[in-house]
Amino acid sequence: MIDGDGVRGRVRLLLALGEDDYETIAADAAEALDGAPGADGTAREVTADEFTAYLADQRTWPETIASDRVLRAFRDLDLAGIVARVDHACCQNCGIAEIGGEVPDGEQHAYRGYAFSHRQDMQNAVDGGGLTIAYGVFTDAETPADQTGIGREVAAALRRHGLDVRWSGDPGERIEVPLTWRRRRFGELAARPGEPAPEPPAGDRLDVTFCDYHRGRHADDDVPMTLAGAKDVLAALTPWKDNFAVFEGPAGGVLQVCWEEGRRLWLERPDAEARCSHGRYATPSEVEDLLTVLAREGDVAVGLLGDVAVDHWES
Repeated sequence: MIDGDGVRGRVRLLLALGEDDYETIAADAAEALDGAPGADGTAREVTADEFTAYLADQRTWPETIASDRVLRAFRDLDLAGIVARVDHACCQNCGIAEIGGEVPDGEQHAYRGYAFSHRQDMQNAVDGGGLTIAYGVFTDAETPADQTGIGREVAAALRRHGLDVRWSGDPGERIEVPLTWRRRRFGELAARPGEPAPEPPAGDRLDVTFCDYHRGRHADDDVPMTLAGAKDVLAALTPWKDNFAVFEGPAGGVLQVCWEEGRRLWLERPDAEARCSHGRYATPSEVEDLLTVLAREGDVAVGLLGDVAVDHWES
């Protein structure tokens, strides 16, 4: 049975992972107390206190935090043929056994290796102890790789995104990144039971819908969020076929992205008046730049998209 301090740590973990809503976290806290007298009341009290404190702290965060940088580095690794995941499995042994399931069907030959942090690593990172990352090779890759080489690529990707990396180069040693893990909560993830989702603070903002079929995470209705929150959604979107996100600016302009087979990201700007869409393949960083324009200008001119294909809609 977990005591009061233990359940508080559990709630803080789930808040920082940014996947579960208020009720789910409260129910998990009650279950962790394992039927202790007053478990439901204690769980709700702890959840309420920590929820309030987390959202208050979130309002003080800069536009880019360390967790954003990790997610962006991990997307770069995916595009380079190294499947990269946070909060993957419960421990390192299970993580290694299950990481192959993160490779899309039929694309095993295209992935040379992997990198991940498991749930125990995430707990340590949420507590401020830094993020530890395991890495390794896939033996059925079309282009063979070695353990040290994968480690170098992972470390280089993290450094390119402005993170401090502690790794000696020893292939038997995991990579350490000093940080405190936290994710933005928006929409229903920032709402209390029976209350509407809070409006994001004033400033650059977008309305966002998305679906990550692989993770079972989605927002079917428009969720108002800050530009930083929208970029968070993009970075966290697993590069599996059909996972998508739609971003609408304050003046009604829309950009939508969808991952296609082969880790290609299709970017599209629909034009309802002309009954067509302008689109091309783009990198996540290119999309981030255009989201900034969309949030601040309200729309994105077709000329900013570069060399695009035009898809005329059927009548």
